[in-house]
Amino acid sequence: MKKFLWWGMSFYLSMSLYTVAFAQSRLSTISFNQPLKYKIDYIDPRFHITKEQFIQIGQEAAGIWQKETGKTYFIYDPQAELTINLVFDDYQAVQNERKININKLLQQQEELREKNKAVLLSKQQIDQETALLHEAKEELNNRFEQYQKDVTLFNQGDNSKFKQADLIKRQAELTELSLKLKTKFSQHNNKIENLNAQIKQINQQQSLLSQSIKQFNLSTTASPETFHKGLFSQNQIQIYGFNSFDDLRLTLAHEFGHALGLKHTTDPKSLMYPRLKEQDIHNFKLTHADLDLLSSFYSSNNENH
Repeated sequence: MKKFLWWGMSFYLSMSLYTVAFAQSRLSTISFNQPLKYKIDYIDPRFHITKEQFIQIGQEAAGIWQKETGKTYFIYDPQAELTINLVFDDYQAVQNERKININKLLQQQEELREKNKAVLLSKQQIDQETALLHEAKEELNNRFEQYQKDVTLFNQGDNSKFKQADLIKRQAELTELSLKLKTKFSQHNNKIENLNAQIKQINQQQSLLSQSIKQFNLSTTASPETFHKGLFSQNQIQIYGFNSFDDLRLTLAHEFGHALGLKHTTDPKSLMYPRLKEQDIHNFKLTHADLDLLSSFYSSNNENH
């Protein structure tokens, strides 16, 4: 019987945090000892996020900077000069389409997983039936052999143990049992053929799914930095898309860094790295690269002022 193997699938979730800072922040030069005030200005309704939710995420993003430094760098103020906007553009449209495709692939994977479970259960039942049928066949063969021995003795003139009528009756019973067992084997073989057909179909579907996953991964990794998720310029932070609230929180914290006047780092685990790559988006902490960049920037500006 053809062995069916389940292959799990993986996705390249390359979530771009690539940003461009057009100019060093003019806001951060107002005062290095006072927190930078910001407000939520515009939220495109297609993001399906409320202003209250976005305010909360903004506070959490600001908290990333405060947690490791003990200093408050950002405060929400409805009258603030620095505005934050959620702007729906091609990036988010592509992300939405990507999520739909991922969900379709995951659904196909789950359907194949359920089919695989059913096939494995059927195989176990068939294996049990096979064992029982072979036991029945062996028992019937033993009875046939014993019958042949008894017939031989009868033909040799030993009529004390056997009667012709009894032997004829035994022959009819064995013949009937043999026909019934043959029918069971035929039905059993049909089950095996059906199971093999199911396995073949599942393997074909798995092959098509693997090709779809490969094409999907190639399409998502071909140009991982095609769109910018966030942008700080002058007194505005524009967020163009996000994959989750954790993603949005870290993207906004990254743009807060640009609002302070910080540039990019070369550490892929740092907040100020140009793309969301190796960062822990669920429980992020500022890295040494972030803290060194922050310390260097403020030291430089304090010397200049």
